[in-house]
Amino acid sequence: MINKISGIFLYFFSVLVYRTCRFCISGFDQVEIIQQNGKPVILTSWHGMTMMLVGSLRKKMDITSFAVIMPDDNRGEVLGVFARKLKVDPTPLNLEGDTTLGMSRKLIGLLRKISSGKNFLIHPDGPAGPAYKVKPGLSYIAKKTGTAIIPIGCYCRHAYHVPRWDRYTLPMPFSKIHIHFGEPYTIPKEHSDFTQINHQLEDILNRVAAQAAANYYEL
Repeated sequence: MINKISGIFLYFFSVLVYRTCRFCISGFDQVEIIQQNGKPVILTSWHGMTMMLVGSLRKKMDITSFAVIMPDDNRGEVLGVFARKLKVDPTPLNLEGDTTLGMSRKLIGLLRKISSGKNFLIHPDGPAGPAYKVKPGLSYIAKKTGTAIIPIGCYCRHAYHVPRWDRYTLPMPFSKIHIHFGEPYTIPKEHSDFTQINHQLEDILNRVAAQAAANYYEL
């Protein structure tokens, strides 16, 4: 019951952000160009930016076109309620290295959804950190599906930052939020050095986050 209530709270807070905050979005044409060609996208930002990003996506895209992954535990129960209220497609996965056949089938099913046109949203330092470190899932899924990664930075000055590992941002109602979509990043299928790729993605995500903050203070 507590998990359900927590998930519902997250949903209604996201609605409050979506309806009251002013979103200033730059670089979204990168997404539009890809989608005009009939291809899906993998959108990614740091975990603490989730609430800001969800609000902006509801402004610009059909959020029901997205698949997401979540932990196959109590945290996933909360996020599952949140995801289903948003009408996105959640896939529970054991993110602690489960290699069972059942988990492999879930992952294969997710890859097929993306390859067939489903957009994908992932926060690569989630669900429990360390903050600002890209875990292997993002690059693995992008390589297997051949889908372009769009890095996203988000910034809101007037917000509460939850005192935990990701400083999860809860924007105040009626605040201004800046979202910056970066250049597409595609991983060649022949590339095998995930460590190098993940370091590059960390650098890119930090740069788009800095750009979102710069845009906030420039405009």
